[in-house]
Amino acid sequence: MRRIYTIVILVPLVNLFSGHFLGAESVTVLNRTGDEIDLIQSSAPGSDRWGDDLISGRILPDGDSAVVDLVGNPPWSFRFTGSHGTVYVIYEVFPSVSGKIIVRPEHQVRLSQYAGDRRTLRITNRTGMIVSDIRISRVDSERWGGDVLEGRTIGFGEGVSIDFDAPEGVLAFDVRFMLNEGIRRIRYVKTNVILTDGASLVLRRPGPGTAPAGR
Repeated sequence: MRRIYTIVILVPLVNLFSGHFLGAESVTVLNRTGDEIDLIQSSAPGSDRWGDDLISGRILPDGDSAVVDLVGNPPWSFRFTGSHGTVYVIYEVFPSVSGKIIVRPEHQVRLSQYAGDRRTLRITNRTGMIVSDIRISRVDSERWGGDVLEGRTIGFGEGVSIDFDAPEGVLAFDVRFMLNEGIRRIRYVKTNVILTDGASLVLRRPGPGTAPAGR
């Protein structure tokens, strides 16, 4: 009987220590920003970069919640990107205290210090089609810039990092992109997008009833 008791005691201890070393934890994110959230990223203590998208391929509408899995040890920092490029950041989060994070408008980052004349942008394709010919224009301009992909394409599910020139201090832009399906090419515009240095832009196929771009 002594051997049986030893095994019963050791199994919970192994589970306890393995969970501790893995640093795995789940948390519920509640969106109260008034905006759809396209991207959720976390960063563990000591890290100088944001992790992968925690809701990959999904949108978190305002008022909805999503459970995300975390790896590492708290406290975590979180970055949330809205559908128009608005960025929200929450620092020093201990999810085990309440089990949830509520993202609100007051978490929006004031980004003017990241609005230099040369910026890096991460573009992810979630349209279900091949994306090409991405052009950027400030919202008050009638002219489009050159193709920031320089003739390349982005396959579905892929992402690329590009550099582009922008007027210093300007944050809001329109982004025009081409969807390619066989011989069909459909042009769409994503309007009033906040593009700062280091921003992430998720391209999705416009919903039913959305008209192709007129300019």
